[in-house]
Amino acid sequence: MGGQENPAGMSVERWEQKLIEDYRDYRWRRLMEPLCEKMERWRVGKLPYAEMDETMEELYREVCELRNLFSQREDRVVLLIQWLDREWFEEWVKEHRPPPGARLVEPVK
Repeated sequence: MGGQENPAGMSVERWEQKLIEDYRDYRWRRLMEPLCEKMERWRVGKLPYAEMDETMEELYREVCELRNLFSQREDRVVLLIQWLDREWFEEWVKEHRPPPGARLVEPVK
């Protein structure tokens, strides 16, 4: 199988859950890891309050975006991930081959 994860018999539902779980982890890490670094810089006095305030405002907007995305029905989230973050999805799907019947968005040409 060339390193691709999709054991025989993996259901569409499990594949979709895995997609959502992995994307949620990716998006939260992309959001939180830089925040943790900035918080540490702020804690030791190397980041001014104004910059930390801007960071918190940006964080709030991005958290709202994530909540909006992940509050959708799972079938919609699966399609939105493919549509909104095509590059991430194409990398992910190389390692997680979709089972027959999986809902896939065709790339825009």
